Amino acid sequence: MELLASIAEYWSMRAEGYSESVNRNLDSLESGSWLRRISKYSDLGSPMRILDAGTGPGFFPMLLGGQGHDVTAIDCTEAMLRESERNCRERGAEARFLRMDAQDLDFPDGSFDLVLSRNLIWNLERPERAYREWLRVLAPGGRMIVFDGNHYLHLYDRDYSENSRLALEHPRVNIDGVDTWIIREIARDLPLSRERRPQWDLGVLMEAGAVSVSAEFEPGETVRVDSPRGTVFLPDRFTICAVK
Repeated sequence: MELLASIAEYWSMRAEGYSESVNRNLDSLESGSWLRRISKYSDLGSPMRILDAGTGPGFFPMLLGGQGHDVTAIDCTEAMLRESERNCRERGAEARFLRMDAQDLDFPDGSFDLVLSRNLIWNLERPERAYREWLRVLAPGGRMIVFDGNHYLHLYDRDYSENSRLALEHPRVNIDGVDTWIIREIARDLPLSRERRPQWDLGVLMEAGAVSVSAEFEPGETVRVDSPRGTVFLPDRFTICAVK
């Protein structure tokens, strides 16, 4: 699991800066926007058992932990979990925090009504394993909502690399002063840097036993490309919903 250790080390360095960025987003109009986005796929009106897979600095626990839900947040890095706990404490949001690999969960089958994940799947070493685990811990009729993107597909995909917007990367030095090319080089060895998504995700989830799966591209996040090879639509960011 050498690759997992490298990923965890990078996000440990990013913890404080990423936490600052997430708090800025929640302090803006984004909190209401994200609640509406989740509500499109799952009814938040009744208390639910929610798993946040790869919580980072606690975006979803901060958003949902004060609304009567039983929220469990997991991450593989202690630094991110410390930020998540601190952020939730300062906002009066309640959640349970556990250090855990999102690809190998320690929960019994059917433990949750809703699994949420934001900006995680793309940087997993075994994303197919993660999806199977998330479906396993969902109760029958439960839902999985994944917010993700084709972040490093341009490293290998010609259509993406030739489009300047889709090939745009983070600044070399981020808000926290960490060299973002560390994760860029790690991404070269990650399986989803070579897969067009969300097509890949839909196929894997259906094969894993989901009753239904759907995907939606974020507005303004899809590029149309006309070339001698034909017309293609290239999504950048997207949302996936799977029902068990």
